[in-house]
Parts: sequence; C-alpha cells; structure tokens
Amino acid sequence: MKKNISAFTLSEVLITLGIIGVVASMTIPSLIQKYKRQETTARLKKFYSTMSQAIMRAEADLGTKVYEWDSVTMSSVNPGQSYNETYAYYKKYLDPYIKTLKVEKGVYDTENNIDAKTKVYFPDSSTMEVNAGYCVSLYYDVNGDKKPNELGRDIFLFFIATSFIHQFEGREQELYENRSFDAVYLPIYNTKAKALNACKSDAKYCSSYLIYNNFEITNEYPYKI
Repeated sequence: MKKNISAFTLSEVLITLGIIGVVASMTIPSLIQKYKRQETTARLKKFYSTMSQAIMRAEADLGTKVYEWDSVTMSSVNPGQSYNETYAYYKKYLDPYIKTLKVEKGVYDTENNIDAKTKVYFPDSSTMEVNAGYCVSLYYDVNGDKKPNELGRDIFLFFIATSFIHQFEGREQELYENRSFDAVYLPIYNTKAKALNACKSDAKYCSSYLIYNNFEITNEYPYKI
C-alpha cells in the first residue's frame, strides 16, 4: 500500500524564502552594527589602558612627569622639521613601552608645506597617528586603514599633556593638572552632558563623551558606527 507524501508547493517555498529574506534584512544590519560597536568599545578600552600604562611606566623609569618631557610647541614648529621631532618624541618616550608591528616616521610634503604624522601599527590591525604640538595628539583608528577613516566613527582623538599646557596659571593650569593622558578636552567638558553636546558639535570631542560612558556606544551616540 502506497503512502501519500505531502510536499511544499513552489509557491509555498517562495513565500517562506520571502519571509526569511524580510526577517534577515531587518535583523542582520542591527546585528552587524551591534558587533561593530562592541569591537570599537573593546579596542578603545584596550588602547586607553595600553597608553595609560605605557605613560605611567615611562614616568617611573625616567623619574619625570610626562609634561616635563621634550615636546614640540606650535610657536616654534618648523613644518620641515616637526615630523622628525614628533618621531623622536615617540621613539624616546613611548615606543619602549608599547607593543607594535611597525612605526613609520612621517614625511614632509615640500610642495604643500605639510608634514605627515608618525604612524604606529598595532598587532590587532588598529593604528595611531602621533602629532606633537601644544599637546601631543594621538589619533587612534580602531580599524586602521579601513574606511570610513572619520573622527567620531573609527578615529578617536586623545592627548598627552605637555609643558606648554602646564605653564599657564589659573583655570587652565587647574584643568590640566594631573591629566598626563586622557580623552581630548576632558577637563573642560567635565560632565557627560557637556561632553555629549561637544561630541554632537564636533566629532573630535567624542572621546571625552565615551570616557563617561566607559567607552560603551549607545543609541544616543550621534555618529554611525
């Protein structure tokens, strides 16, 4: 005796695949965004910890605070030489305490009078560009040379305080006291609300906001990651 075996019709299969496609189109983008946010958070935390520990170790070994180290100030910067001075600063004070794949000295563009920053490559494929001026600026890129390469999205700005910052009297000196390394302008935007508003107005301030959020990226964060 033969048994009747039921099967899906072509229209039923197509309808099912259509439903799966709709669900996937709704959920996959949010899963990808969640993963990117988690990866960005993890790398920012690692970078912040790595730099903080490197600076503390260097201060201990050298017996001087970070703002007493040699630095380049904008009032005396010669674009044709500052890339050399920035590289020398990095190699002398930071390189011994940071694990990297390679470090590239910037080059000077004589035609446009622009000097490139010292670029540091980390083992996890993230990068950091170093530029010495009033502060030593650190542009940390969580995914290296991959796009979008934009501040607030995959590039985040931090600074190392210098003697230039500490020479002021009054409020500015007070703001930067004990801030050897931190998110950019964190002493000024000293509340989460102030830091968020600053981040919305200019992406270079977003690292300050993320400090208050333990580098967690929530839906109130104003830039797509």
